[in-house]
Amino acid sequence: MSAIPITADDVRNLLIQAVAEEAAIPPEAVPSDQPFTSYGLDSLAALSIGLEIEERCGLDGLPVGLLWDYPTVDALTEVLWQMMSEPTLTTAQEQ
Repeated sequence: MSAIPITADDVRNLLIQAVAEEAAIPPEAVPSDQPFTSYGLDSLAALSIGLEIEERCGLDGLPVGLLWDYPTVDALTEVLWQMMSEPTLTTAQEQ
């Protein structure tokens, strides 16, 4: 029952793709160190990106303001990667 491993680079690429789709620009036009607001993303776009992150990264219940708290691809990649790397309470209890 092992999941396909996902790397921090995979998370970064997912975020870049999601931002590009929401901003209607090519992924190459999304520098990882620019604020999401520089692409004109609104709260609805942020919610859409958050839902895609949850689905693709296997995370549930991400805070609604996550993109505003970590406003660049680089910053959000780091926090998502940490969330994905932390053992869950269920996993810790099973050991």
